[in-house]
Amino acid sequence: MSMMKKAALGGLAGLMLSTAAMAQDLSVEVYTNWVSGGESAALNAIAQAFEAKGGKWIDFAVPGDTVAPAISRIVAGDPMGAAKMQSTDLDELYKAGLLADIDQVATDGKWQERLPDFMWNAITRDGHVYGAPINSQSEVWLWYNKAVFEKLGLAEPQSYDELFASLDKIKEAGVIPFAVGGQDWQLNILFLKILAGVAPDVYLGLQGADYEAAINSDGFKQVAEIFGRLRGYDDEGSPGRQWNVAVNMVATGQAAMMVMGDWAKGEFTAAGQTAGKEYGCMLGPQGDSIILTGDMFIFPKIETQRPGQLLLAATMLEPATQVPFNIAKGSMPSTLDTDVTQMDACTQKAMAVLQDPAKRLPGLSYVMTPDRRAAISDAVAKYWSDEAAGPDALVAAMQEAFSSTN
Repeated sequence: MSMMKKAALGGLAGLMLSTAAMAQDLSVEVYTNWVSGGESAALNAIAQAFEAKGGKWIDFAVPGDTVAPAISRIVAGDPMGAAKMQSTDLDELYKAGLLADIDQVATDGKWQERLPDFMWNAITRDGHVYGAPINSQSEVWLWYNKAVFEKLGLAEPQSYDELFASLDKIKEAGVIPFAVGGQDWQLNILFLKILAGVAPDVYLGLQGADYEAAINSDGFKQVAEIFGRLRGYDDEGSPGRQWNVAVNMVATGQAAMMVMGDWAKGEFTAAGQTAGKEYGCMLGPQGDSIILTGDMFIFPKIETQRPGQLLLAATMLEPATQVPFNIAKGSMPSTLDTDVTQMDACTQKAMAVLQDPAKRLPGLSYVMTPDRRAAISDAVAKYWSDEAAGPDALVAAMQEAFSSTN
């Protein structure tokens, strides 16, 4: 065979290999339970970034608060390529050997350096990485109507004493002082917000082996007293109220304040309002430590979607994905080094605080079993509903919640 023919055949073989690489299947079927307008817009930010790199996003969205549809398929041997879950959902699938690691992606992207320590720990098992955290969410925001504050000459309270003084003035003016969503999970957020600000050491103590000392501490009793005192400032419509209804009460000036996670911004935005203009946001009034929760995606073992999984995981933590996703979702980037100057004033405030490691508090979903979290929430809700109960009643209920769960 002549040298010319050999060169021609070699060139053809190279072209064929190149074409095969370009034709690699980068499809990924992605499970979420995000179906609202804002959630869909956030998902589109990931999908668009992924598809711009040659990926193919196949949507598998199921409304509801459970990840059961995804877990059922994975366990049955019919996995999707990626699924949105919490850290504690990862364990069962990991132990069953059903998850694919994304070690190389995490190494290449320097994830360990860019994520909070507890978030990194939440996505790793036995030295391997199994989850891609797409965001951070803070549950410790106090939202307020600026027009109500300005009309009554109120400034942002710097302590709970100042807060109660402001609540009294608001009540005298005929405005609902505090819009409370009277559902267990919402009341739990309110309690944990106070705990994180007044006694962050107690909040962390509850997560350790010596939780009894934390429950019996003066700090815990002080928090229980503040939480119970707030019962006098909600309204008769509180029981069973949805969180978005409470947000809109503040947005319209029907109520002056409320506590909810940063997803409340989506409701303010839908009402045409802007942070710092029509509404304000506070991490205080006493202490600005932030409880962080968040969403992550895991990658079940499915060889046909493996190339796409790796591309999708890498895309999720890139700044070009983190910023538009979290603007749409109302959350914060999971990565501490992301430039948030394009994001709202509340996010910028929180990200500045998070540069201090001491102020990053892990959400209970990172460190506690679902059973214990449910027991805590139940104890808090029962305490709130009994207006005659004092701090000692919550201490006793919390001791029972911990002793009956692992």
